[in-house]
Amino acid sequence: MIKTAVIGASGYIGAHLFRAYRETFPDCIGTGFSRARQDLLPFDLRHPALQVLNLEETGHEAVIIASAKPNIAWCEAHPQEAYALNVTGTLKLVEQLSRTSLKTIFLSSDYVFNGERGNYSDTAETSPTTEYGRQKAEVEKEIPHLTNNYTILRLSKIYGTDWRDATLLDLLAADLLQAKKITVASDQFFSPTHVNDVVSMTLFAQEKNIKGLANLCYTQAYSRYQIAKKIAEGLQLSSSLLDVQSLHSIPAMKDRPLNTSLVCSAVFQPLYTSLTSIDEAVNQVVSNWSSRQCSQIYA
Repeated sequence: MIKTAVIGASGYIGAHLFRAYRETFPDCIGTGFSRARQDLLPFDLRHPALQVLNLEETGHEAVIIASAKPNIAWCEAHPQEAYALNVTGTLKLVEQLSRTSLKTIFLSSDYVFNGERGNYSDTAETSPTTEYGRQKAEVEKEIPHLTNNYTILRLSKIYGTDWRDATLLDLLAADLLQAKKITVASDQFFSPTHVNDVVSMTLFAQEKNIKGLANLCYTQAYSRYQIAKKIAEGLQLSSSLLDVQSLHSIPAMKDRPLNTSLVCSAVFQPLYTSLTSIDEAVNQVVSNWSSRQCSQIYA
């Protein structure tokens, strides 16, 4: 494992990466801002000051930039504030890293695509339709002009399978068990990827010294409706709780891309068979919520 600092270790993905690095390197550095913890150093990506982290002096060899403002609606409503962090600050940090021996690892998003066809490869031309997607696409484009010591990992929808982790599958199960009517799009497709697989694939990319840009994701695409239906069936609940619609018929989603599914990069082929399938994940989440401890929450 390569000693790596995690910028944005207070976020969901960053926290999982940070935990993995700390298992080997207890003094590995992670940073936080809005949700800082005692084990994290304060760091404002809008005004990055790499030198205060003393990373080279403490044996770090790489930096993962996991920090971002990813809320799509918030970025649309506050484009300048989002740009200051997602683009300006991020590129300032990459430029600072370029003057060191540290490798830059940037986490990007499937929202760099317009969603018109799906199954986007590593080399597919970006064409974002949202502010967040445009910001991620700009950073992807600019990084190679700042450094040649980088890896860009493009992610899709990330979820976990811990009880009450408030990610995709867990939220669906929680709402269904409360008999809430859930609006799910039948034409919104993505490549749902377990957060543990994000960690293992990132570590693999580092071990193999993968450079450039690679799609990091599960190997199959699903719609939100398909996943919700699997959860309902697993919990033995009526599918009538699912309000199935077209994505663009939902007012808040009218400008969202329909199909941002990715083709997992060939560099990760050795890991394909070990990735968590949606069926495995659904079974775990159903088990979580079907246990006596969890079911008592709604008794």
